[in-house]
Amino acid sequence: MPLNPIFNKLLETDFSSMYTSLSIDQLREYYKKSWDDFKGDIIEVGTVTNRTVRTSKRDTPIRIYNPKTEGIHPVFIWIHGGGFIFGSMDVYDSICRKITNNVDCTVIAMDYGLSPEHKFPEPGEECYQVIKWVYENAKDLNIQPDKIAIGGDSVGGTLTAAITQLSRDRREFPIAYQIEINAMFDLLGKTKPLSRAENAKGYRLETKEIEGWFVPNYLNDLSEADNPIASPLLADDFSNLPAACIITSEYDPLRDEGEHYAKKLSEAGAEVCLKRYDGIIHGFFNMQRTVEEARDALNLVCMKLKEAFHSEK
Repeated sequence: MPLNPIFNKLLETDFSSMYTSLSIDQLREYYKKSWDDFKGDIIEVGTVTNRTVRTSKRDTPIRIYNPKTEGIHPVFIWIHGGGFIFGSMDVYDSICRKITNNVDCTVIAMDYGLSPEHKFPEPGEECYQVIKWVYENAKDLNIQPDKIAIGGDSVGGTLTAAITQLSRDRREFPIAYQIEINAMFDLLGKTKPLSRAENAKGYRLETKEIEGWFVPNYLNDLSEADNPIASPLLADDFSNLPAACIITSEYDPLRDEGEHYAKKLSEAGAEVCLKRYDGIIHGFFNMQRTVEEARDALNLVCMKLKEAFHSEK
């Protein structure tokens, strides 16, 4: 269907020129402020606590959102987007609060180390170690260790997919459910996703910047893109992975690799909910204030988490 006209004003901005005219710090500040007119309102939850988890990579800030109800709760661990270079848990604070209340679960967000200061595989390993810490400290956190779900937007979804594969292979903690929204599963497009050509330019996130700026700033060497922990779609084995909710957008260069990953999971026996939002661009999920489809996607995420947490499997 045609591009939703709600994005017309946003797409008048020449995002491509910013990558050559601004410094990393300036881009990070712009990214942070750019969400102010789009992200949802801050709603009250039971409690919000900021803590730090010591990992082998760095001391990682985390934020724990507890619901208003008493008892031991399931936990959803959120990994923010931003192309490995931008973003923070502050940007998605309103999302985490809504999930906390709507699902009646604990939500934990984290600020993993950004690239190029922290290159592959540091961010994924850091996130993995935070989740392991959550599992090992479940009693103190008042959460159910057998009901840990993880998810993220954009590269937060990329890291989510990598961590579910690592969790399966290392067997150090279980993942009950995974959620990937507009995620990048094939860093340099080795599988030739058609959407990287169809949506290469003009829809905010552009293929040229993905492959020529974001990915090179994340990887130490482009050959690392072949590693399935960097590009989860390139894994040899998709068996014994948790059920998933995968959300894609019609006008996103990353659309097809997300749908390809959903197919791989389904063929390997995982239960998969795949939903494509037509007329929509990359990054829409955090546009809760302005985009109806963003609110619908959040409702879908909450519904799938409720189902996963209340499943007897």
